[in-house]
Amino acid sequence: MVDNSRYSQMTDRELLENIGNNAADSVMLAELISRHMRSVFAAAARYSGSADREELVSDGMQGLLAAIASYDSEKGEFSTYLNACLENRLKNTAKRSQRRKNQLSDNDPEELERIADTKPTPEEIVIDRENRAAILENMRTELTNLEFRCMEGLIMGLSYEETAQRLGIDRKAVDNAVTRARAKLRKLYKDKL
Repeated sequence: MVDNSRYSQMTDRELLENIGNNAADSVMLAELISRHMRSVFAAAARYSGSADREELVSDGMQGLLAAIASYDSEKGEFSTYLNACLENRLKNTAKRSQRRKNQLSDNDPEELERIADTKPTPEEIVIDRENRAAILENMRTELTNLEFRCMEGLIMGLSYEETAQRLGIDRKAVDNAVTRARAKLRKLYKDKL
């Protein structure tokens, strides 16, 4: 069992430098996310008059994950870098939302009533979470540890080179592991369809 309290004592920089170097990556990632959720919500609140709050928070979370994946200690403190990333991302989200609103307001009101609500229902959200959990569990059971770690790096948005660097292996090993993992997962899901 991983000692979570140890990670709460680490600085952001220490966590960011150690993600990818051991088996506790998800715990360190969770620690970083929990530390900076408040920043995501605060940034979303600043733009809530210009866009849907849920969309802003969702984009903000994606921005947080992207900032974690792309952070370089030469860019200064992580919190400063994250705030700049969030500001840029949510500014774009607000602009995109405003463009959609403008396009909709130009349309016929009767046409607007016919547009289906594309937000997922609570049931669809639960099913989506269950599907993601099942896929993750299948990945853990079907893939070797190296294949799983390489796929995890790609899912986090890392390049093959960044994944190789974090795992301490060469790029070709990452490429081979990803190829094997994709073949296994393709076969697994082809049989289930």
